[in-house]
Amino acid sequence: MIDPLDRLVAILTDRLEIPEDLVGPDTTLQDLDLDSLALEEFVVLAGEEFDTEADSLADLLTLPLSEAADRLATLTGV
Repeated sequence: MIDPLDRLVAILTDRLEIPEDLVGPDTTLQDLDLDSLALEEFVVLAGEEFDTEADSLADLLTLPLSEAADRLATLTGV
């Protein structure tokens, strides 16, 4: 199974086309300066990727990606 952090990074780099050099374990979505539409798209895509409700992901938006991935893994059991 793919690491949750790698899955989040793939959403950002492959689906939202954020340059890979801007995305790392300590990066927050705020660091990327995403607009509200991109943030919403990220939440929807992450919800689909982790098979969870998008509403449960909103509190992860301010966390570093590594911490968000850990919480998602706990939340979804992956």
